[in-house]
Amino acid sequence: GRLRALCPWAHLLSETLILSCVIGSDDCGGLLKNYSGWISYYKGQKTDCVWTIQMKPGHRVVLQVLPLNLTCGKEYVEVQDGQAGPNNFLKVCGGVTFVYQASSNVMTVKYSRKSHHPASSFNLYFYGIPVGTERGGGWTRTADESNLP
Repeated sequence: GRLRALCPWAHLLSETLILSCVIGSDDCGGLLKNYSGWISYYKGQKTDCVWTIQMKPGHRVVLQVLPLNLTCGKEYVEVQDGQAGPNNFLKVCGGVTFVYQASSNVMTVKYSRKSHHPASSFNLYFYGIPVGTERGGGWTRTADESNLP
């Protein structure tokens, strides 16, 4: 009932992931080297969190962004192909589920919000695939452009 309202896809996940959906994470960014994992919203005081996902050489990073319902104009998620830099690749605050495949073994994800605004819930799933098994690069399904901040 109530949990499904908070996380409509929660029935597909383990209890650990369901709890991360409800309570958020204490980790604001960092280097992620696991072959797969989750980035959950940060519930602390920091307003900018940057995660760098790094796979072993010979693998590409794939990121699945579940439907976002962030407050546009006050918070967003940004996805960059490669290391963090001045050029963003996608900045989004809402829309449909989409999947992005990096052109290399590195991808950067940033969550940013205004200091007076509380963090909204979001969950992103990442995993690696061996080079040569991918289906081209880029978006396999795009976000709703009307929800860009």
